[in-house]
Amino acid sequence: MLRQIGPKGAKFLRRLNPLSSIRGKITFILLALLMMVGGAGYLILQSFDRVSRSVGEMTERDLPQLAQSNGLILAATKTKDAMIEILMSQNPEALKNAATHVETASTELASAVAALPAEQQQAFEADLAKVGATLQASIDARATSFANTDQLNAMTQDLQRLAADLQAVLLETADDAYFNTAMKGEDTITSIEETLFDLAENKFATLQTVLEIRAEINFLSGITLAMSSTTDRSMLSIFGDLAISSRDRLSGAISSLDGTDAGATAGEDLAMISAALSDAVAAGREGRAVDRDAVLSTRREADAVLSSTVDDLVFELTIAADDAATGNRDAIQGLLDNEVAFLNRLLEISSWLSAFQIEALKIATAQTFEQAEVASKAMQAASGALAGFSEFGGGILADQIAQMAAMADPDTGLAAFRIKSLEANQAATEAASATVNAVLQIAGQASLRGLESQTTITNQALGIAADATEVQANLQTIGWIALAFVGVALLLSHVLIIRPLNAISLTTERLSQGDMSPVTGFNRASDEIARIARALTVFRDGLVEKEELTRIADEERAENQARQTAAVEAIGMGLARLARGDLTYRIDQELTEGYAQLKEDFNSTAQTLNMTVVDVVQLADSIRNGSSEISQASDDLSQRTESQAATLEETAAALEELTASVRSAAEGARDAENTTNKAREQATQNGQVVEQAVTAMQEIESSSSQIEQIIGVIDDIAFQTNLLALNAGVEAARAGEAGRGFAVVASEVRGLSQRTTEAARDIKELISKSSTQVEAGVDLVGRAGQALGDILERVTHISGLVSTIAESTDEQATGLGEANVAVSQLDQVTQQNAAMVEETNAAGQLLRQDAEKLATLMANFTVSSISSSAQAPAEHGSSAPEQAA
Repeated sequence: MLRQIGPKGAKFLRRLNPLSSIRGKITFILLALLMMVGGAGYLILQSFDRVSRSVGEMTERDLPQLAQSNGLILAATKTKDAMIEILMSQNPEALKNAATHVETASTELASAVAALPAEQQQAFEADLAKVGATLQASIDARATSFANTDQLNAMTQDLQRLAADLQAVLLETADDAYFNTAMKGEDTITSIEETLFDLAENKFATLQTVLEIRAEINFLSGITLAMSSTTDRSMLSIFGDLAISSRDRLSGAISSLDGTDAGATAGEDLAMISAALSDAVAAGREGRAVDRDAVLSTRREADAVLSSTVDDLVFELTIAADDAATGNRDAIQGLLDNEVAFLNRLLEISSWLSAFQIEALKIATAQTFEQAEVASKAMQAASGALAGFSEFGGGILADQIAQMAAMADPDTGLAAFRIKSLEANQAATEAASATVNAVLQIAGQASLRGLESQTTITNQALGIAADATEVQANLQTIGWIALAFVGVALLLSHVLIIRPLNAISLTTERLSQGDMSPVTGFNRASDEIARIARALTVFRDGLVEKEELTRIADEERAENQARQTAAVEAIGMGLARLARGDLTYRIDQELTEGYAQLKEDFNSTAQTLNMTVVDVVQLADSIRNGSSEISQASDDLSQRTESQAATLEETAAALEELTASVRSAAEGARDAENTTNKAREQATQNGQVVEQAVTAMQEIESSSSQIEQIIGVIDDIAFQTNLLALNAGVEAARAGEAGRGFAVVASEVRGLSQRTTEAARDIKELISKSSTQVEAGVDLVGRAGQALGDILERVTHISGLVSTIAESTDEQATGLGEANVAVSQLDQVTQQNAAMVEETNAAGQLLRQDAEKLATLMANFTVSSISSSAQAPAEHGSSAPEQAA
């Protein structure tokens, strides 16, 4: 086709084809290589730019937010611990230390909230203010509780002192009454010396001692049961002092029974009972558990022994009184009505004093307002009863009774201080609950923020890993494309440049050897080859003349070929090293002007990739170090959270043990209630027996009245018989000697009637005495029935008190159960926080592993230091326009 067009047309077409020359082909190859390198650089820069933005967001926003959330959770935990320390404080000094810790924790919590962004602080301001207010309210309430408790303890000590003074006065008065009884007994010693001496010196004293023993055992068992229902050290100390004083009096009373019949029968049992109660008191003073069932059983055993002993003593007193009644009924009755009645009044005062002390102890150990109010009313009743004895013994008890009345005042006495203490404890508990809710709200919001930051960091880490993987894949693709392009360039160079050059070289050699064949086959070759072929054709005929020119042309062709081969090899070596990840390689050979720009572009691209990979490696190291610090912080927070969970678990276990103890106390109270109910039923049955005895005595009294009527009839018959005998004697005297025998019979009948009259008189006197004794027996039985009625009333009252105590103990157990559930929920929340911290730790570990993986991928590149090659891109960039021009 070129032949048809002609040489001029072919030349014109070659000018239109930019690839028709070797320069055009080489320029095309270099431009294609430059476009490939630029595209690869652009893709790599875009990938590293995404990685850089992700890492920047992580370090500037998400990681600080996660650190703020962890700091806020830690500050909330310290605040909660400070609140628990306030509730667990047992004295003002401990409360002061707890208040210091509260101030520190509140400051840290406020600082943690202040570190948050301004728009996020508003979400925590209300809860933060609530935490501060409720913590201060808890501190004030606990301080008020301690102050009221101190007042209560001081008043209880005053009550102990007053009780001791009253007991001393009562004992002294009892000694005086005993002395008076002895003096009264000496007045009648002439008639019933042995009986009255035994009655006054032994039996009455023994009865008084037995009654004192019963009172001390009841008081000691009541103190022991009160010690089992409180854990306050000050109250236990007061109870212990009261118990030791009562135990000493009980031991003295038991020792005074030695040598008596009552001591012989009940002394050993009473000693064992005293030892058992002493062991229970010792256990209570040491803070150990007191077996309430054992105490109640010991008390029932003591009641059985003392009841039997009292019955025996009363029976002996009755027999002795009957023996002495024959000769000195008035003296003994006066003794019973005066001295014994005086002793009974002393015993009644002692009983009311014990009731007052027991109610005071109930107030001191009351756990609810209802218990304190009920005990206060009972103490006021006991105080009113004691007020009736203010004039007793000339007013020797007036001062002590007045002071006890002041203690029973519901507005300024024991009950007022205990109720204030309970109100303060309730306020502290409510404030603590509000604090827990506010702290949990803050911790929950902080946990949500931390979880959000963790999720964001995880997503960004996954994005960075994906970008790194994409960069690696792009680099591998670019390497393969570069190798393929080098291969194609070499092939094209060989086909389009080397092979035509070899052909023209062979033609030239052929011409140089004298082969003058026509030069053909170069019409479609490059412009340079075509011009050489035309030159060879032109100079073929004048080869001899132009031999020197041919030699020069051959040298120029050889030099051009060497330069082209060196340029292609240098560029091929650089692309091969770049494909293997070696970014330190630079083309240092001097190339021709056609290849110099390609050299500068290649070196600039390698330098840019080197700087980019160095920055990525540094970023990977920074991510790895940051993730390691996050992992370490998460480990520390996890350990603290686990320690907190263990502390809450121990607190929950302690509350469970306390709940079990209170439930055991409730069961003991229920047993005591059943026992008192049985005692009330037994007292009711005994009252019925006494009523039957009264009825029998009344029937005996009625029978005695009928016998007196019969005796009166017999006395009338004897009187009539005597009159008849007198008449018969008169008639016999009138009859003289004839009526002498009848007079003897009349005399015998008269003597018989007189003896009948005397016998009737004696029988009447005996029946009168029996009637008097029966009346006394009826009176005694009636008084016994009244006493049993009073006992039944008091047993009923005690049963009601025990029922109230059992109900309050059940309520206390229920309240402790609810507190146990609240602490268990707090423990569950803490364990959830620990699990969340573990998840954060795992996310930090995963981030660190991804950073290490990124560093491993970057390690595949061989880079040089930035400082050594920092100027190369600028120089290359400045030379590029010149080369292009």
